[in-house]
Amino acid sequence: MKVLCFFPFITLFSTVHPSLTPTKKICRDCRYFIGDSIECGKFSNTNLITGKITYDSAWSVRVNDKKCGENANHFEENHFKIITVPYYFLKDYWLLSFPSALLCFYVYVLHK
Repeated sequence: MKVLCFFPFITLFSTVHPSLTPTKKICRDCRYFIGDSIECGKFSNTNLITGKITYDSAWSVRVNDKKCGENANHFEENHFKIITVPYYFLKDYWLLSFPSALLCFYVYVLHK
């Protein structure tokens, strides 16, 4: 309990303050990031014959300074991450999600 009294002083006078540390922009937090294929939706090429759209990999876009670069010049924060992250998880692991959902439903009905 005595240690908690010093918490405000430690946070105020700490040399590493969370608000002062620079944050790196990570591709997975960007709105253009395509999670299941690790590609960038901002930079694409369209095949003129078939119409198929291919996207550049996120790594190649971040390495190339003419596209996004190391500083993430085209970064836009994904405000819908609470929707997109579960979507890609369910898309990849739907075989595991379906039996667990059935088990939860069965337990719910059994204890009702």
